[in-house]
Amino acid sequence: MRPDAPRRGFRLRYLVAGLLLLALIVALVGCAGFMRDRLYEPGEGLAAVPQWIGAPPREIIVTSGDGLRLAGYYWPPAAGEEDIVLVLHGRRDGYRRMAGYVERLTTSGRGVLVGSYRGFNENRGAPSQTGLIADARAFYRYARVQAGARGGVYVFGHSLGGAVAIQLAAREDLDGLVTLGTFTDIDAAAPVYGEWLIPDKWRSDEALADVEEPVLFIHGAIDDYITPDQSEALYAAACAPASIILLDGLMHRPNFRIIGPLITGWIDALEAGDVAGWRPEGTTRRESKPACGA
Repeated sequence: MRPDAPRRGFRLRYLVAGLLLLALIVALVGCAGFMRDRLYEPGEGLAAVPQWIGAPPREIIVTSGDGLRLAGYYWPPAAGEEDIVLVLHGRRDGYRRMAGYVERLTTSGRGVLVGSYRGFNENRGAPSQTGLIADARAFYRYARVQAGARGGVYVFGHSLGGAVAIQLAAREDLDGLVTLGTFTDIDAAAPVYGEWLIPDKWRSDEALADVEEPVLFIHGAIDDYITPDQSEALYAAACAPASIILLDGLMHRPNFRIIGPLITGWIDALEAGDVAGWRPEGTTRRESKPACGA
């Protein structure tokens, strides 16, 4: 055997090991991309334009900070009103279907703006945590301009939209925040086999440390998709003035015959300075707490 044969064999083993490691890294990156795509996978097909109960909304376009054009629906406030409710939908919805749910919010006279995200519906771009937050900020800026100096901007988010709304509240000055059926972080909501591969973590529990505006957490008491303990953990983590409501018989899908009056009732109580005295019906649990140190 030639003297350099063992050395060449040693180098070959290192080369094979290096190639295997590279293949593993490529596979993991591919799996992470696949899991991210699965996380943000919208519902199949394009949702039809809803049959409106009242006046149809305006279809509007906002532009994100990185130049993406995003579609949404907007009902302006009634005469004498300035407030606007910005609505952020979950991953299996889009702005059209969500608008069909939340049209009932317009009965309060407040304006309602339904946002959308990159990669959803006809919007261009690839969804990511950074991207969805940027998209929400674009709709928030539009809402703030429409509300003017005297109007408030309240944000409602369902499921993934609740996580987006919490991140928005950590970055912008809202007048109030409402979530429905959202989670503490993506590891708590993702399948066990995929949570360590998803690059976007959506740490709502940590983001709440930067949220100062009043918050209402709503959750269906029988939601088995994202369980009620997730909102209970978020309520415990909140340092802002916060309330929590668990609703009898409600699952994950937003039923605005029930939820709509809760949102408008809470905003009315908030503006009247009497959230503690607000008594909604049909709740398994209702609790409020002041800001930390108050």
